[in-house]
Amino acid sequence: MLVGELLDRAAAANPDGEFVVDLASGTRLTYAAADAAANGLAHALRAHGVRAGDHVALHLPNIAAYPISFFALQRLGATVVPMNPLYKPDELAYLLADAGIDVAITAAPLLPGLLAAAGEAARALRPVILGGADAARAAPGAMPAGALDWQAAVASGRPEPIRPDTAVGPDDVATCLYTSGTTGRPKGTMLTHDNLTFDIQAAVQVFTVTPRDRFLCVLPLFHSFAQMACLIAATHTAAALVLLPRFRPTEVLEAIGREGITIFPAVPAMYAAMLAAIRDPAAYDLSSLRLAVTGGAPMPLPVLHAFEHDFHVTVLEGTGPTEASPVAYVNPEHGARKPGSVGLPLPGVEVRIADPDGGEVAVDEPGEILIRGRNVMKGYHGQPELTAEALRGGWLHTGDMGRRDTDGYIYIVDRIKDLILVGGLNVYPREVEDALVQHPGVAEACVVGAPDSLRGEEVVAFVTTRGERPPAGELVAHCRRLLANYKCPRRILFLDEMPRNATGKADKQALRQQVPPRTDP
Repeated sequence: MLVGELLDRAAAANPDGEFVVDLASGTRLTYAAADAAANGLAHALRAHGVRAGDHVALHLPNIAAYPISFFALQRLGATVVPMNPLYKPDELAYLLADAGIDVAITAAPLLPGLLAAAGEAARALRPVILGGADAARAAPGAMPAGALDWQAAVASGRPEPIRPDTAVGPDDVATCLYTSGTTGRPKGTMLTHDNLTFDIQAAVQVFTVTPRDRFLCVLPLFHSFAQMACLIAATHTAAALVLLPRFRPTEVLEAIGREGITIFPAVPAMYAAMLAAIRDPAAYDLSSLRLAVTGGAPMPLPVLHAFEHDFHVTVLEGTGPTEASPVAYVNPEHGARKPGSVGLPLPGVEVRIADPDGGEVAVDEPGEILIRGRNVMKGYHGQPELTAEALRGGWLHTGDMGRRDTDGYIYIVDRIKDLILVGGLNVYPREVEDALVQHPGVAEACVVGAPDSLRGEEVVAFVTTRGERPPAGELVAHCRRLLANYKCPRRILFLDEMPRNATGKADKQALRQQVPPRTDP
């Protein structure tokens, strides 16, 4: 199956069902209306020069134009390259050049930054601009040469169905998602039509989704988690996709009640922020919510238990890297659920916990998580050496340290590159973070390693707090009651707010740069 066919099937099966609800603008589109809009835009994009196999940037926030544009491009057989609308011109310039972008779908307020990036990247960009005609009327000359107005394109497109101009198959690339680039420049992860359609078909064998479900998507659609767990999951099952462009805890909780949301995918930091912001959970009606889904980062157990207790909803943990489309393992909705675990491998997905030589380690022993299956990427765009390294031996080497229990459930211990070596002993930051957040005064913790002349590295903890800050010594003593001394932080650094990357995870790269040099031995 091709990704573009998901909307074809949903529109045929549920034409009058609500597909897109844009809470920012109030736009509500049925599947039939969305199908017609995507078809119209696809015809206009072909006239604009877009062909099968072209890389086209999708540079929009969580608004109705995003899913319409996504499926219009899929119908042409183009490769969608999602771009973070918060990126600065220098970051965008790298993506435009690396992906070879000539056409980008954007919004008028975002256009100046994108054009500056195109100039820096020496790309002759032909933008498709949401609100372009209004911007041109307000400021004559604002529309660059070769630009297309998004609304006019949707309205003027021909009604007949459209298909790629050349044959597109399951092994062709549907999306190229750039990783967050925690080390060096981001890499373009090439996910095929088969990768994505297999992944969603496997995922819905583990938890139930029906056309009656309503997804709340506040995760950024440019990220693989939202692409799969919101956009593709909703379309595959002809369910509703309710979009919020930014995360504000009270707005999210209000939207769940007002819109009758049944499924809410979010990263752990969002659940923690909602708990921290809400004094009276009973003030919000979450009775419609049957599943809260978490992924993208390990979920601290205190946060999981508190959210389930306060809001009376089941939290399903699962995750996987972008390179695995990204869902690789998840706790089943119907079956044993193990808090702290990311669950069982999806049907048809193999997982190995390996030693440095690739051999299987014993049950409950840590090793690198390797993945094999139809959900594993085609490779990194333009990076054959990195692709070969990541896919050596026929397995995706995730860079995650994990273990498998006797029942086959997977536990993520940490990222290999985040491992801290204290006097030759391994310290996994997540273990220390989990200990810190068990203190009632700690809202969030992020642990990094810093150079130490005697021990090689020392453990440094960045902490945000609930209310008055507890003394640093109290937090260290708390850790020593739970962990071996060598694992405990030697320094506690307090923050008003945790820095985050584009996907909502604590930005460890930024935090490492904030560790002040030691002035004492």
